[in-house]
Amino acid sequence: MLDYLIINAHIVQPENWTDFAGSLGIKDGKIDSIYREFSPLPEAREIIDARGGILVPGFIDIHSHSENSIPCAEKLLAMGVTTAVSGNCGYSTTNFNGFFNKFEKGGYPVNQLEQAGHSVFRRKAGQNDINAAVTSGQMDKIKRYITEAFSSGACGLSFGLEYDPGTTQEEVIELSRIAAEAGRFISIHARYTQNDDLSPLREALDIAVITGAPVIYSHLVYMYEGEALKEALRIITEYREKNADIWVDSGMYTAYATFAGAPCFNEDMFLNDESEINRLLAATGKYTGQYLNREKYLEMRSSLSNESLIYDPGNNGDVFVAYSLSDVMVSTDCIEYPAGQGHPQGAATYPYFFRRLVKETQQLSLHDAVNRCTLLPAKAAGLNTKGRLASGMDADLVILDWEHLHEHADFPGRGDPGALPSGVKHVFVNGVLSIKEEKRIPGVNAGVCVRT
Repeated sequence: MLDYLIINAHIVQPENWTDFAGSLGIKDGKIDSIYREFSPLPEAREIIDARGGILVPGFIDIHSHSENSIPCAEKLLAMGVTTAVSGNCGYSTTNFNGFFNKFEKGGYPVNQLEQAGHSVFRRKAGQNDINAAVTSGQMDKIKRYITEAFSSGACGLSFGLEYDPGTTQEEVIELSRIAAEAGRFISIHARYTQNDDLSPLREALDIAVITGAPVIYSHLVYMYEGEALKEALRIITEYREKNADIWVDSGMYTAYATFAGAPCFNEDMFLNDESEINRLLAATGKYTGQYLNREKYLEMRSSLSNESLIYDPGNNGDVFVAYSLSDVMVSTDCIEYPAGQGHPQGAATYPYFFRRLVKETQQLSLHDAVNRCTLLPAKAAGLNTKGRLASGMDADLVILDWEHLHEHADFPGRGDPGALPSGVKHVFVNGVLSIKEEKRIPGVNAGVCVRT
């Protein structure tokens, strides 16, 4: 007998870009079988009537900062995310066995993968100056830490070069070779210079050429705008055509958030043009929901530098340009914020993606859009049993009410950044029903830590 039988579903299979009316059976955490419409159906302990809803694999958030945060993971789950890849931008746990053991015992709302973060191991090795290169002794320690992280199950190596500008290209390549030899991918938040400087992009993509490792270029729509973004797409295509193993993720907002002390909010850029200061929105802290003036900007850059700011360059059309590149994966950049504060991307990205790029503009087909949220990130992260609808695959599943699918989170000062979406009707994680009729089932934490 099946554990669950989902009936009356519109099934979308990303592997072969097909869709059809049918049913799907779940048993022991796996997809047992898929049935075409009018096929005889077996018995099940519980039947879920999809009522014509779209049944797809659970979404895989390839760029998240949700580790250790139950509230953040619950927002992801409410959007249909069943697996989150964390440890991005150079920041991760440094105790991988402890991290994995904790959640293997207690469970988690979604499945988790964790990368080894370059920046945290730089600090652990004793290099606390973000503008300085590491010594040979520190480099030896970092290499040992990363090797140990891979042995404990870390899925990749992440760099946040904007946050550690003293990191040399030699350091990046030497550490990336360790990842390549271990069969791990590399994700990179590139250096910050200026919008029309494409050299940080080439530096990131060169890692794949030199080491042979798969490289995920993070935050595409955050990194460039306007004509520079179009040139970035051309460069990425150029590298791909030379068979470099290049992957790309992007959010759905041109407005990006990070801590107020970050290099991208530097005084040289903002104090020379006060109109740019007026584009800065306080995402957390005492000025939450307020656009900054000069006085507030200087305060946040100094005594409030750990609070978050949101900067919106105003080129909203860049999102559509970013997703015009084939195989750009959807990501949230989700991180935990205090209630009522932060960026809406952690609660809105996926419904917003489907609404804007499929339902309203039809820039992407439904098959293409589902592929970018499921199969593509599964391949990028080496998840061979996720992102697919087929017998034997993990039963990470989402049923969408297409007509009512809509995000409700908004920027602070305009709405609640943590407001949950509508239209994500049911979510299964490892064959366990975790969202039912858009409601979180209390106490269910079916996610596991995925060790590579």
